[in-house]
Amino acid sequence: MTDPAHEPHLSDRDCMLLAGLADGIFSGRRRAQAEARAAQIPDAVDLIARQRRVARALALTPVPAAHAVTIRARRALPRFRPATAGVLAAAGVLAAAGVLAAVAIAGMLALFALSGDRPTVVQAADLAGQPATQVAPRSSGRALQASVDGVAFPDWSAAFGWHETGARRDTLNGRATRTVFYEHMGHRIAYTIVSGRPLPVPDDARVVRRHGMEIAVYHDPGHGGHDVAVFRRGGRTCVLAGHVLRQSTLIELAAWNSS
Repeated sequence: MTDPAHEPHLSDRDCMLLAGLADGIFSGRRRAQAEARAAQIPDAVDLIARQRRVARALALTPVPAAHAVTIRARRALPRFRPATAGVLAAAGVLAAAGVLAAVAIAGMLALFALSGDRPTVVQAADLAGQPATQVAPRSSGRALQASVDGVAFPDWSAAFGWHETGARRDTLNGRATRTVFYEHMGHRIAYTIVSGRPLPVPDDARVVRRHGMEIAVYHDPGHGGHDVAVFRRGGRTCVLAGHVLRQSTLIELAAWNSS
């Protein structure tokens, strides 16, 4: 979680850039440029995840969008640093422009509000949309030479044809995470392990049992149509997310034991 005393100075342009990444409005070269800039912003993954949660909440609320902006702005105001004053000023202008602008600004306001929440499975799954920043870890047989709190990542190349292609490290609300990306026949998935105590699964996930394991699966249309599987190994939360032809693929991969 961002320390209020060390919260980064974010320009209005950066605010709009992160909000655009969260809402999926960029593509091609523009998306690549936006992701490159986001990689330079501390806690960018956390901020993007908050924006997406707010967008989903706004989609479900019956409160008029312009009124929602006023409510959220008033609640968030005492929690903002002076560096975000430009965003608050922009909120008042855009709220009058109509429903769409109001929704965007409401999301931006919540995006930069400080939060003491623990990380969520949704945040971990969001990492599937981020670029790899490290080379893929080497294999040591059925497992890779990479782990979180003693839980190793699997080597699926021989058993399933999924090959590791890259990795990244992130911190979600104070929790260290590690992600390994795999590809197979044009499909890409991310395997993220979250350090610390297990995280609760989303309420709308369905739980299946496979080889004595409980695996929660759900579909997230808001992030490019990702399918997500959540399970535990060694007391740690593991999240598989990405594009697959069938959810059963994620279930099969999650249940495979690399030990």
